[in-house]
Amino acid sequence: MYAFPYSLTKTSDGSDLRMGVLLRDALVHQGVSFRVVKPYDRLPSEYLVAQADTDGPRVWIHADDCNGFTHYDIPRAGLMAVAAVVTDEDGTRFVFDGFSSDEARPVAQAEACARAVAVFLGLQPRESECTWCQDYGQYPIHDGSTDAVLYHRACENPLCVARREERAALYAAQLREPVTVGSDVLDPVLCTQCPYGNYRQVPGLDMYGCTAGCGHTVTATADNFPLLGEDGRDQRLTAREGLLHIAEPAGSVPPF
Repeated sequence: MYAFPYSLTKTSDGSDLRMGVLLRDALVHQGVSFRVVKPYDRLPSEYLVAQADTDGPRVWIHADDCNGFTHYDIPRAGLMAVAAVVTDEDGTRFVFDGFSSDEARPVAQAEACARAVAVFLGLQPRESECTWCQDYGQYPIHDGSTDAVLYHRACENPLCVARREERAALYAAQLREPVTVGSDVLDPVLCTQCPYGNYRQVPGLDMYGCTAGCGHTVTATADNFPLLGEDGRDQRLTAREGLLHIAEPAGSVPPF
């Protein structure tokens, strides 16, 4: 396939709901270098072409619509599949075959294709980025009049939901035995809503969020946690390795 000079056609804006910006952003996120190429001057089709180096094989990335039209920047509504193809000494083959994928949604196809291309080019694949919450796992709910942060809600993007379920299963499988630090015994504070995670401080705010990503947040004061100080035990909240714990002198902890 002879490559004419790279195309100067502008990729449509994201607001136009086309595939180009999804594919380009996904490739950039994976650290893949590419250019837009029009392989045939008499045909409107354009491809994204990625290479690890100038001597390496070229990966041709495109999207097909339900009418059989091929272009990297087709409308998302008509998407049939995204594909990446390479021709080298082993022949012509798919690097990513979106036609055989169980996930047909535009964002999922673009991200899966970019990841497959990165792996083929020998790059370390990166986790997909959730554009709803910037990979934070939750987003703030603001007061309508003062714009103050009222609380945080778990992100419902399918990517974040899957990560949250995986993380919750991991936390559920971990033992949470108290640890002794100096003369204190530290008992992890478990989330009162999931209860899988601990609590880690929300950057820039005087509150702590669940590490399992369930969206539950608290203010780290004694009023928010059921400390047992009324029975004479010297308990206090403390942070260890960025997580909240209940600390008390080792001698005051009952053996059962």
